[in-house]
Amino acid sequence: MTAVLLLLSATTAPSALVTDLKLPPGFSAKLFADNPIAPDVYTMTIDDAGRVLIAGRGYVRVLVDDDNNGCADRAVDLIDGLKDGPMGLFAEGDSLFVVGDGGLRRYRGYNGRDKLKGPPETILALKAAGEHDAHAIRRGPDGWLYLLCGNMSGVRKSTITGLHSPVRDPIAGTLVRLSPDFKTVEVVADGFRNPYSFDFNRDGEPFTNDSDNERCVGLTWYEPCRFYHVVLGGNYGWRSPQLSQTWRKPPHFPDVVAPICTLGRGSPTGVACYLHSQFPGKYHSGFFLADWTFGRIHYVPLTANHSTYTGRAEVFAEASGTSGFAPTALAVHPKTGELFVSIGGRGTRGGVYRIAFDKGAASPKPLPITKRSLEFDKASSEQWIKDTERKPAHTADDSRKRRHALEMMVYYHEKIPRSEALNNAVKSNLISTDPLIRAAAARAAVALTVPVGEVPNTKPPTVEQLAVALVVAADEPAWALKVALRVLDNVNATPNDLIAALRIVHLAHGDLTAKGAVGTVWEGYTLRNQIPQALAQQLHDILAKRVRKFSEGPRTVDLEFARLFAILGGEFDPLARRATLDRIRKDSDPIDDFHYLIAAARTSSKTASQETDELATALLGLQQKVKSRGVTLDRHWPLRFDEILTRFGGNWHKLNEAVVDHREFGRPEHAALVRPLRLHADDATRRFILSAAADKRYAWTPAVVEFLARVPRAEVDRLLLDLWERPGLEDAVLRVLAHDPRDTDRPKFVVGLKAFDPSLVRASANALAKLAATDTKEVCVATVRALRRFPDAKTDATTRTALFALLQKFTGENIEPTEKAWIAWLVKQHPDAAKALDAGDGFDAAAWQKRAANIEWAKGDAERGRAAFAKATCAACHDGGRAVGPSLLGITKRFGRDDLLAAILQPNKDVPPRYRPVRVTTTDDTSYTGIVVYEATDGLILQTGADTTVRIAGADIASKKSVEVSLMPAGLLDKLTDAEIADLLAYLGTLAEPATK
Repeated sequence: MTAVLLLLSATTAPSALVTDLKLPPGFSAKLFADNPIAPDVYTMTIDDAGRVLIAGRGYVRVLVDDDNNGCADRAVDLIDGLKDGPMGLFAEGDSLFVVGDGGLRRYRGYNGRDKLKGPPETILALKAAGEHDAHAIRRGPDGWLYLLCGNMSGVRKSTITGLHSPVRDPIAGTLVRLSPDFKTVEVVADGFRNPYSFDFNRDGEPFTNDSDNERCVGLTWYEPCRFYHVVLGGNYGWRSPQLSQTWRKPPHFPDVVAPICTLGRGSPTGVACYLHSQFPGKYHSGFFLADWTFGRIHYVPLTANHSTYTGRAEVFAEASGTSGFAPTALAVHPKTGELFVSIGGRGTRGGVYRIAFDKGAASPKPLPITKRSLEFDKASSEQWIKDTERKPAHTADDSRKRRHALEMMVYYHEKIPRSEALNNAVKSNLISTDPLIRAAAARAAVALTVPVGEVPNTKPPTVEQLAVALVVAADEPAWALKVALRVLDNVNATPNDLIAALRIVHLAHGDLTAKGAVGTVWEGYTLRNQIPQALAQQLHDILAKRVRKFSEGPRTVDLEFARLFAILGGEFDPLARRATLDRIRKDSDPIDDFHYLIAAARTSSKTASQETDELATALLGLQQKVKSRGVTLDRHWPLRFDEILTRFGGNWHKLNEAVVDHREFGRPEHAALVRPLRLHADDATRRFILSAAADKRYAWTPAVVEFLARVPRAEVDRLLLDLWERPGLEDAVLRVLAHDPRDTDRPKFVVGLKAFDPSLVRASANALAKLAATDTKEVCVATVRALRRFPDAKTDATTRTALFALLQKFTGENIEPTEKAWIAWLVKQHPDAAKALDAGDGFDAAAWQKRAANIEWAKGDAERGRAAFAKATCAACHDGGRAVGPSLLGITKRFGRDDLLAAILQPNKDVPPRYRPVRVTTTDDTSYTGIVVYEATDGLILQTGADTTVRIAGADIASKKSVEVSLMPAGLLDKLTDAEIADLLAYLGTLAEPATK
């Protein structure tokens, strides 16, 4: 798309054309409200009178344009005493609905001008303060109030009060609706992760944009951001927190509604259907979708397809400068037709834009929306039966009517008269080519007790029987399994039927994920209830027959038979195991490879064989293959890979020898294989050193460096000196040096005392205590400042003991082991040290403001900035699979330069809850600090660094508390020159979403 550049800066006068936003030709944007009156906006709505309302932490206000010049002159706060930042707003008549402070609340007396005086009425109590809690609120075309909820909002069975709720036992995120009198609460659809907003299209159908499971990028169950058509009773695949932590049902499962389109990585926020005439016809009835992470707005035009729609996303607006553009909400102005965009979130710059088409109609008008009704009468039920009849040349409108009629017959199933016409209407739709109609017809067949017959003795099951069996698998598993087995044993079964039959096997045994598998790689590869031995053997026999066609596809069928193989596990089916490993080839997708490795890991091999060597090759090459394909990884990939490796290490005979002796072994990423595969550590160390010696560009990692502690120091002294100078390896080198400290290491251990990791601080303190007591003042200042970072006498006891012992050794003083006593001694003995102690995190705001004013930002060079990025050690925590800080992709599109500098210089100022560390102390008085990756009653996984994780059993945890500081150290820019800082900011501006090769 050819783009027009528009001007924007943090100080631009409202209503002026603004840059740093790319738009299609003919469109322009103006600033309606800037940060002072619209700070850090979470959500926005526009009432019928055209007044713009915004909300953020602690406020809801209306923006007032006094002189009618197209920009807000002031803001009127409407509500006092808000605790949260509301994430949903809807104004209607004299009512203002607010999602926050414990749920959906209604304030009366709204007029858009005056502060609301009366107390609010809680319409529905839900979690509403967190990022995955309750969000957007809108009035539906049926007169009901619709509320969109993230997966942690607490919507449960007990939330539902309506007898006809399309979903009775909601899982994860939901779309909830409330009757006009608020007495009836229903769940329309479930299985969402964290959709933030939604809207209705011209046909009166709801649509939303759901977030990706971003920490699972590179894993087989990762799904990008998805634009969904929300249908009655639909499930959208996400299962956390009720059934799993990270695994989600894939879109090819027949009980999952597939997306209209996907949008890659991002953080979906605002959603708005363009039902107005101000924009060109191309945009009428299409959807605008905001992405907070990458500072952009997508546009998706809808094309009717059966009873749903298709569409392909294109970028409509995108940030291009440094002012910060993180869109949180979208709304179409009912009078002007302009697209209003609010920005903010997580402390970023707030504001509101308005986007218009420059040559739009002089008197634009809203487009009408189809009204709907949830009322029941006899005439309606008769019409529904007529609408379900298949027409010879049916249109998309006919298909939507059929689906809607089937949905309503399920909704009012107890009131629908049974008849042969009803049975035929439902059964005819069970064989529809539209998966949404098939699913609705299957639910109708069960709800209306439509007879579909038993499984014939001589013929394979019909599609009708298979569809119904899928729905009743959990309630009538014996009949459903009988249907499924006949399909699986039929060599002529279609791919869709095979996947449906495999899905019945899952559902008949409580669905996927054994209780002990929650939070592990096995979530999608185990069943909640064990398969009886006789049935397991029957399925093994079917697998053996299928092996010959296993690699003939289609891909989804191969993946699902491999999943069945994983579920069955054990020593069975060597041919199936052989076929599974055969799927891992040089040209295969590494994401699919991961799936097949999981399946293979669920089995065991008691004898070394050719398969062992092939498996070793696959494991050694997987990470390099991932990198070569441009697949980005996040936190869960290395964790799940470690679990696979651990399983292989325990159940594949001599795999460890095959790996460490393999010609490919020795690359840096192979350090991750040593412990779980039970490789001989000394042999592995030797291979790493040999590989590094043979490659001058060897990319040392902290994990590989730490193997050097197994070698006599004299043999690696020169190498350690070289590695110390390489950014990101300092901590690992210190750990090696601490095993055999020398006087020349003293300055390095002083650096180690400044670390946040208590184990590194202890190692440095203990190493210094073994050395001669010189440079006393420097060591003592660093030690006292370290004590300030670990102030808890109980939680930090081990670290504090090591620090006090170091102070006593270097001073010869026997002083009370308290910070106060040692600070008093230090100030008395070294008065000039007081200033260093009072420096806090080292940030001098006045000095930095003066310095920043003199930096020549325009001369920043992105290529040089790449080196500055490495020098500041940013990559260690923000890149790769074990990142403990937020992704920096698109960072300059949502943070202005000043905001970004403040975040770097003062990392403790605003730590997002997601990246706030936790300090865990075990029963043996060991402390760990890091980000909680997984937590349950039986233990947790703590990520303590860019390349380290710790697993702690629940029984071993003595205490756990949040730490109100960032893992990001202060002073990262101190080592950079002004030119390097300008280069670094220029480089950060180039970090965009990666394109998969």
